[in-house]
Amino acid sequence: MIDAQEPGEMIELVSRLRDALDTAGVVYCHWKSNEALRQAASGDQDLDLLIAREDATRFASIVQGLGFVLARPSRDRQLPGILDYYGVDQGTMKIVHVHAHYQLVVGDDMTKNFRLPVEQPYLRSRTNETQLPIPSADWEYLVFVIRMVVKHSPLDAQIARKGKLSLSERRELVDLTARSEPEQVDDLRRSHLPIVGDDLFQQCLDAIHGRLNRIQRALVARRLLRALDGLGRHRPGVDASLRVWRRLLRRYRARSERQPIGKRPDVGGAVVAIVGGDGSGKSTAVSTLVDHFAKDMAVRRIHMGKPPWSRWSRLVRRPIQKARRRGLFEATRLTPWDSIESFPGLSFCVWHASIARDRFLQYRRARRDAGRGVLVVSDRWPLSNIGLMDSARLGRIPGLTDGRVANWLAARERRYYDSILPPDLVIVLRASPGVAIERRHEDSAEFVRIRASEVFDSDWSGLPAVVIDADLPEVEVQRRVRQAVWSIL
Repeated sequence: MIDAQEPGEMIELVSRLRDALDTAGVVYCHWKSNEALRQAASGDQDLDLLIAREDATRFASIVQGLGFVLARPSRDRQLPGILDYYGVDQGTMKIVHVHAHYQLVVGDDMTKNFRLPVEQPYLRSRTNETQLPIPSADWEYLVFVIRMVVKHSPLDAQIARKGKLSLSERRELVDLTARSEPEQVDDLRRSHLPIVGDDLFQQCLDAIHGRLNRIQRALVARRLLRALDGLGRHRPGVDASLRVWRRLLRRYRARSERQPIGKRPDVGGAVVAIVGGDGSGKSTAVSTLVDHFAKDMAVRRIHMGKPPWSRWSRLVRRPIQKARRRGLFEATRLTPWDSIESFPGLSFCVWHASIARDRFLQYRRARRDAGRGVLVVSDRWPLSNIGLMDSARLGRIPGLTDGRVANWLAARERRYYDSILPPDLVIVLRASPGVAIERRHEDSAEFVRIRASEVFDSDWSGLPAVVIDADLPEVEVQRRVRQAVWSIL
């Protein structure tokens, strides 16, 4: 069972990270969104840590020693001085995202164009009176005001419906307003960020507190962007163009299924196949696994047992499918364990050869995605030790040698399956036949028993497989599935 956890309670992995950083003397703080620090400590939100640059090597060594994985976003989202580490808390199976900042980088979400060179005094102000070290409220408020104006007030942000503070940002504003001292904030600004003058800063305050209209906010943002120009990676015109272009590009990507959105582990992508008989919980495991990783990483879900039909398959299988509805071509419905005493006809051969081709095409797409850093999760997989699911059918039927076309189709089918190599990880959900029949009581007991028995009795030692007892409670099975995938990342 996954351990129970009180709301806001620091989970074990975050506690171990904090203790290791303190022991090593790493200078760091949780630098923003500290009104939600308890949620971050409990693994429900990201950990946004600002780390002293001189401690970067020690920090990286510590997080990697705790099992965190370095993952990178797409090239247009990568920022200098910012890295993303992901780890899993074994007690709760929550993914902990450490957003490691070595520089205070702010700006629109599309570019994060400006670096505020105040990291050292920001870190010196930190206090250890909370679950994690946090900066003084005065420093946090000063940076927060600049962040919010640059992020929400420019005209392009308002046109893209990003002109308002989110609910969490409004809570942060209320919290920081109550905890900070205006005189102290002004002293810090004049000492460390004199480029933001008194009048401009007051206008920024008016903008984020909702005391200005849209045009006025856009003008304030323009003034602030000009004041920060010397701290940007891009010139103002280039930055504005990039913001607009990337919004359009990401909107297209979000609607397109060609490229999964998310960060990609530095160790590379992987193909993970979940196999098992009926009633073993394959579909549930696949869905849970995809949901577990998709929030943070690039994930693709596929079904090798039921691959999408290619154009060729639609051309040749749809006529067979229509004829079968009229009572013809019943042979295409024969199961692998049915006794076939005579040649079932060319329709049978065409049907299964096209399935083999579709599985190979799906396999090729999966391998290409994994090569690009995507985690591909497959429901079922053609494997040599499973003959009753997702395997070659034509080489076992009688009368095949009587026709050249049938022989050619059988050879093609065999070639497709021989070209499908095992995945990087096979997760075998091994359910006993009795339990599988009980779970799938709506299906034929003999059908379920035969398929479950083959998986249950197979030897998995020759494959990169993790065998999980699927008779266990579902929550425990899902825990072990996630642990198995994390082990290869």
